[in-house]
Amino acid sequence: MNSIEKNINHDHIYSLNFEREKDCNQMKNSSNKNDNSSYNRRRIIRKKCDIQTDEDREDYNRRRMLNNTSCRISRMSRRSKLDSMIEKCTEYEDLNRKLIFQKLIIIQVINQLKEHLRTLVPNNMK
Repeated sequence: MNSIEKNINHDHIYSLNFEREKDCNQMKNSSNKNDNSSYNRRRIIRKKCDIQTDEDREDYNRRRMLNNTSCRISRMSRRSKLDSMIEKCTEYEDLNRKLIFQKLIIIQVINQLKEHLRTLVPNNMK
């Protein structure tokens, strides 16, 4: 990717963020017009720009904290699962090497037994 394409992508990202902030500010302005009706029902606070009162801020912070802890727990469990899979993989690789070695030994023993059997059987009985 050349530098012009990088700049275009980079500008595109900033324009998206700008549009989000713009939408957020418009929502704030429109909600200020309808303040009386917004207190009668529970507002949905999904973004930081939706915060209007201290209760909203507390609710937003509580939800963010819960989300952060759940994400942390999820990452920890994913790492532990990955670690256990890596451990199992190394164990299976070791077992595979041992089994391959055993297979080679068994094949050698079989070939030796075949040769011994050929020496025991007379040539004219084939």
